Amino acid sequence: MLSEQSQTHILQIVCLLWRIWKSRNKVVFENTQPHVRSLARQFSFQVREVLSSCLPAPPAQPRVTASPCQPWECPPEDVLKINFDAAVHASGCSSGLVVRGSDGHVLLASGFQHPGISDPYLAELLAARDAISLAASRNLPRVIIEGDAAVVIRQLSLGAVEDSVGGPILRDCRSFLGSLSLCIEFRAVPRTANWAAHRVARKALLLSRLELASFDFVGWFVSGVGRAFG
Repeated sequence: MLSEQSQTHILQIVCLLWRIWKSRNKVVFENTQPHVRSLARQFSFQVREVLSSCLPAPPAQPRVTASPCQPWECPPEDVLKINFDAAVHASGCSSGLVVRGSDGHVLLASGFQHPGISDPYLAELLAARDAISLAASRNLPRVIIEGDAAVVIRQLSLGAVEDSVGGPILRDCRSFLGSLSLCIEFRAVPRTANWAAHRVARKALLLSRLELASFDFVGWFVSGVGRAFG
């Protein structure tokens, strides 16, 4: 029987061959030249997706299976919900956070920029770290953190699985979670239940750093621009 390390190597080889085949088809049928760095990022993300699907499942918790069109849902009384998402551009990425209570009212909305990070996986990890950091800085006792990046949510639920690319960010998350007496539950939701955070992240990406420092995300959200998106 193959060892766990051997199985991982085989999965990496299969993912690499698949990515090379896909790139070859783009050259032949679409006359496009693949970029080596782009190919490497796509390969890395695919390996993480496959390995994550092979990880042991976290302890079962009773909950309703998410529908592809699931809307945002209010948290229980005395619990706050933080939705996070990331937006990516060639020059960097941004995080969007929206905090709401059991009545559904927006208590806080924030956007952050992370220059130089254009990998979607790392962008989602940074957004999750921003959400955990926010909960810690505000000393929020009971929090649900939601996002639509299932791989990231799964890693955080399992205790921040080490990763060669996202390892430093995951360790930051683990440090926050281990040093604070916070009751945090991580939930993966479809994009339809995470539109508010997505809109905030997109807005943060479009602002200059000076504009971002003083932008009123709560007022912008409550005005109706992002409110209808869950």
